[in-house]
Amino acid sequence: MTDAAHSSPLTTFEHVESVRRAGSPVTRSMGRAFTYLVLFIGGTIMLFPLFWMFTSSFKPEWQILAQPPIWIPSMWIHEAAGSTTQEFPLWWVTNPAGEDEQVIKVGVRRFTTVVDANQLPELLSVPADQLSAPQSLQVDGAVLNVRTWTAEDGTTQDVVAISRDGSNLVIATVDALRSIASIRPLDEVNAGGRATLEASGFRLQGRELEEEGVTLLALGPESELTVVAPKDVAASAELVPAGNIEGAGMGQFGSTELPIYTRTGFPEDEKYVLLSAESWQPIIDLGVARESGFAVPNSALSDVETRQINDTPDMRVATAALEDGTQREVVVLVATSTQSFVIPTDEVTSLRLAPLGKLAQPFVANLDGVSVSYRDDYVEFEERIPVAIVSQRRDMDLIVKQSAITSAFDVPSQSPSPVLQTNFSLQNYIDALSKDLGGASFVTFFRNSIILVVLNLIGHFLSVTVVAYAFARLRAPGKNTLFMILLSTMMLPAPVMLIPTFEIFQKLGMVNTLWPLFVRAFFGNAFLIFLLRQFFMSIPMELEEAARIDGASTLQVLRKIIIPLSLPALATVGIFTFWWTWNSFFEPYVYLSSPQQYTVSLGLAFFKGQYNTSFHLLMAASMVVILPIIVIFFFAQRYFIEGIQLTGLKG
Repeated sequence: MTDAAHSSPLTTFEHVESVRRAGSPVTRSMGRAFTYLVLFIGGTIMLFPLFWMFTSSFKPEWQILAQPPIWIPSMWIHEAAGSTTQEFPLWWVTNPAGEDEQVIKVGVRRFTTVVDANQLPELLSVPADQLSAPQSLQVDGAVLNVRTWTAEDGTTQDVVAISRDGSNLVIATVDALRSIASIRPLDEVNAGGRATLEASGFRLQGRELEEEGVTLLALGPESELTVVAPKDVAASAELVPAGNIEGAGMGQFGSTELPIYTRTGFPEDEKYVLLSAESWQPIIDLGVARESGFAVPNSALSDVETRQINDTPDMRVATAALEDGTQREVVVLVATSTQSFVIPTDEVTSLRLAPLGKLAQPFVANLDGVSVSYRDDYVEFEERIPVAIVSQRRDMDLIVKQSAITSAFDVPSQSPSPVLQTNFSLQNYIDALSKDLGGASFVTFFRNSIILVVLNLIGHFLSVTVVAYAFARLRAPGKNTLFMILLSTMMLPAPVMLIPTFEIFQKLGMVNTLWPLFVRAFFGNAFLIFLLRQFFMSIPMELEEAARIDGASTLQVLRKIIIPLSLPALATVGIFTFWWTWNSFFEPYVYLSSPQQYTVSLGLAFFKGQYNTSFHLLMAASMVVILPIIVIFFFAQRYFIEGIQLTGLKG
């Protein structure tokens, strides 16, 4: 046997270490740099989800899933649409002069490639399998869907498919279409009447423009350009009831064209541009509705008429007979089959219209016995205002005078970028913590979770410490067998124990209370008992024997010798207990049904509905939930790591 075979592990280690140290400084530096690089990449990958959650907690909802991603929380700058509550988002574009400019979108125009049917070249019918897939290519100012035609003799040509001929495609060569193809607005093409024409023996469908005396054949592809105008245009916007404008053709605006309209009851030569057509809803400040509104029986309302109140059309106004015998003119805000919620006309100053899209998913409040929808997070001109949603929705048109648009131009629809301003707002945190969630708030969920953490910590420290000490130090027949049985319980899947455990707590009347979530901690935990037993066994027996010689009892030995020396292991027990209790979702979900009893893990589910998720509130609430775990592990990591390392030193 060689001398190498008799070398000890220490000798081998020293040999490897000497070889490592013998390497050149460059090699050692490269190895160290590579190690740091791997650690940095790994740490970045692991921390990225937390970073994304943290930044998302400051973002408005629309930014969280925006594409391309908006990494830094920002506020989208808007411009008020005249005196209305609508706001136009601002966009950065490059204007025809080559300068960056803030604009609003005023329309979209779609275009398609067409040819004059009277100038069509000779057409051919070829099998579809001889043609390649279409590819959009720029051809002398026009865009064509070009295919490659491979004839039976192997020759190839670039062609465009015009129509179908049974299983074949009717084609024309790109060279023949090059000089006659042009791009026209799609609305102009579709405005023409349908026409059937014949070319090269094939029947084709086109559009006949009577004013121009031509029949156009649309070849495609379609493209889209967004029409933008300077942001100052928004100040001239007006809101009118739908149906009060009529089409009046197309108008020239700078380097583009837009549909123009006339307005009922106004001069014919006064033209308008339609900025948006959508549903609007009357709203009123919720505080005003609570203070000044009241319910009256429908029988107490008389002389009901419809008129405009505060620029809000079609509001029902009536005379209400009050209980004191007086009469007062009121505006009917919400009407039910038996009574109506009304407000005096002289106290309705905050009544206005809001776009329906800003009022989605409202809550319901009881105002003097009448159910009224409301939003407590309605944003108007960057200010959050609780509003009551009243009356019926109206179809409204937002228009602006043609003369107010001094210049407009087309840009590719994908080129505008939002005008953003960095904004780390705490509003998501305020909303998440204060929001009414089924009669409770997130503060309630925190209170319940903290109570459970404290009770589980007390239960585990009392039960696990005593049992672990008994298995580690006390002598008893069958102790090792009992310990093996205890460890075997760790192999039982939790769902197997769920039903019998639930029935026990149900018989005891503890369902929908916090009792099932902490009472079992006072009866021990197999994993934690094993953890502490291993640590207790690593403590020198001589210390305990010396204490007993001095007359210490078993309880005194445990309290004055074992526990003070076991702080790292006890810290590990505490961290595990906190982690399990704080993050537990399944058991609270099974045992709790009242929101007043929910824990933070269940509370997060309130922000995720069946059809939508409030991601901005979910991210903020999630950050608040995981913050205690991060803080505790950060300050207790030394004890945690030390406790894990030392528990397996002695078996």
